[in-house]
Amino acid sequence: MSPLKIFLCDLTHDSIVLVSDTIPINIGFIGAYAKKKFGTDITISLFKYPETVIRAIQDFPPDIIALSNYSWNSNLSEYVAGLCKKANPNVVTVQGGTNFPHHPDHQLEVLQKHPETDIHAIFEGETAFSNIIERVLHARDSRSSIFEKPIPGNVFIAPETRSTANMQLMVGEQPDRIRCLDEVPSPYLTGVLDVFFDGRLTPFIETNRGCPFKCSFCHTGADYFQKINSFSTDRVREEIAYIGPRMAEKGIVNLHIADTNFGMFPRDREICEALYESQQKCGWPLQVMATTGKNNKERVIKITGILGSMFSVNMSVQSMDETVLKNIKRSNIKLQHYVDVNQHLRETGRATKAELIIGLPGETRESFIRGVEQVIDAGVSSTTIYTLMLLHGTEFKDPAYRRKFGIKGKYRIVPLNFGEYAKTKIFDYEEVCIENKDMSFEDYVYLRGYALLVEALLNGRPFEEFFNYARILGESSPRFLRRIYDNLNSAPKAVRSVMTDFLGETRDELWDSEENLINFYRQSQNYESLIRGEVGGNLIYKYKSKSIAFTTSQWIDYLSSQLLQLAEEQIGDGPALVSTTSEIKSIERFCRHKVHGLLDVSADLSDIEDSYEFHVAAWLQAEKGMPLSRFKCKTPAKYRFHFTEEQLLMREDHFSRYGTDVNALSKIVTRISNLESLFRKVATPDGEIIEYMDSSTDQFTRYALSH
Repeated sequence: MSPLKIFLCDLTHDSIVLVSDTIPINIGFIGAYAKKKFGTDITISLFKYPETVIRAIQDFPPDIIALSNYSWNSNLSEYVAGLCKKANPNVVTVQGGTNFPHHPDHQLEVLQKHPETDIHAIFEGETAFSNIIERVLHARDSRSSIFEKPIPGNVFIAPETRSTANMQLMVGEQPDRIRCLDEVPSPYLTGVLDVFFDGRLTPFIETNRGCPFKCSFCHTGADYFQKINSFSTDRVREEIAYIGPRMAEKGIVNLHIADTNFGMFPRDREICEALYESQQKCGWPLQVMATTGKNNKERVIKITGILGSMFSVNMSVQSMDETVLKNIKRSNIKLQHYVDVNQHLRETGRATKAELIIGLPGETRESFIRGVEQVIDAGVSSTTIYTLMLLHGTEFKDPAYRRKFGIKGKYRIVPLNFGEYAKTKIFDYEEVCIENKDMSFEDYVYLRGYALLVEALLNGRPFEEFFNYARILGESSPRFLRRIYDNLNSAPKAVRSVMTDFLGETRDELWDSEENLINFYRQSQNYESLIRGEVGGNLIYKYKSKSIAFTTSQWIDYLSSQLLQLAEEQIGDGPALVSTTSEIKSIERFCRHKVHGLLDVSADLSDIEDSYEFHVAAWLQAEKGMPLSRFKCKTPAKYRFHFTEEQLLMREDHFSRYGTDVNALSKIVTRISNLESLFRKVATPDGEIIEYMDSSTDQFTRYALSH
């Protein structure tokens, strides 16, 4: 009998840009394990790109197709499963992934909505999928017998009951987790993933599985994942050595680590050493993205220290409110400890990234803003604000939990996750929290606007001069940001338009039902709006891109006016205000020249020369809050603002790789390691470059497209 033909798919939408651009290690693990267990009884092909698997289905339809199920590709996977059934009515279609509930009643409801999916694997997939293969191999001559009894690690609707009023869910017993993960062959070292070393995808590695924390918003908070199981250190070292030269050859500089708490375990030090050795030997990786341990930040800092600026320590807090943390079963380190950790990291030239979530139960508008102010004042390099996603496999899909906290959700397209395949429009969407008993919908909209300003004005420090000067006047960065937000009615029209349009889209992107969303965007004119990038993108990064590419001059005008207003309030009229006004005008000109042409493809890239009565560049290097008056020059300081050859090449590479429309600019913003690397350099008349900003403080990439 011929081998069983199996397709494994971890698909990504790619109509606008390649949205999920990582090597599919998930199906790599499953394929490598299945091949080890079944050998020549099966053939396995792996797929990432939709058009590739669609052609393969048309030419050589498989016996089994298994597809990943995440919020960003669930409907795409379901559609491809349907295409496969048309090509081969006897095919067995499988989905597996985190976008699936744990409770049987909810599982039945989801499977009802996915008629093209025969079976859904639960939790870790290697054993569960191998059990499916084994069942199919034993029942190849009788498809119906595949579904006669439950399959361990899987659930499905009994086929004969699917069209009846009493559908029967067949639930297989849960197999034990694989404790020694080296039982799963490495998909890298076995060559299973070689096909994806194509210069488009970034490598993913996993060193352990599981999480000891029980956070309500995360699928790994389930009891199933409480115990940590690990791959051997030697194996991880070998994978790094295998990947390094191949990525360096392709010009890929990044690495993702899938662990949920990297740096929390002592042996992670050895993995960091292997990464450092690879970087020294072949130039890869230059950036490492990972979620760091929730607690014991000192250990994380110490263990990952060898990576220096190519690795940022994630200071995720989700909320700074004790009631909220109790509601979501999470605890944070004490605030002073948080401040101390950030100070230590700054002193060693390393970056920190704080993450908070809008909409958690118990959070009010003011408590959320207070939390943001606390983490910014603690000295984090960057603050990312997410909207709470109501994910399957978490308590936020539990009706009782939602009633308890008054949680209300609406649906929106996952940014850029749509496309037309085989003449059919497919949309992937997510449910997000837009209201709870402590936060109204209007509060939600207000906080989304606040999140935009944090990202556009603070992160990457395009307007650092103004926030630094506000400290001189006794106003912290987050307090000055709040002033900017609350006084937007006095801003230039272009600035007001940015916020008005953003808040309008924030409201308009939300739908009461999945059906309404799909029916609307299937209409030709509305779908064209998606393709043109007018809607359906990542709103935070879309409007950050618009701000720094097209309205920097107007933002500078507004920030300068707000700073002058603050100065008038603090020091009144008189000679002191005259001096302060002169200082503010100096930093205004400096900032304007620094960011001129940033991400604007039509900008004049010529050098800009200017003279200053204050040594602004030296002031920016000094301790924050130091008076600018101390840097008054005896003779005017002459600066030349220019782009280096390297910056111009980087700029050209960004535009040629991603494009120049708003979607492309949003992608560039998420892909650059630090925005400051794109600012014009400042040189003295004799050509000496002045390092006026410490670029190491933002050395990380926000690959997760936070919506």
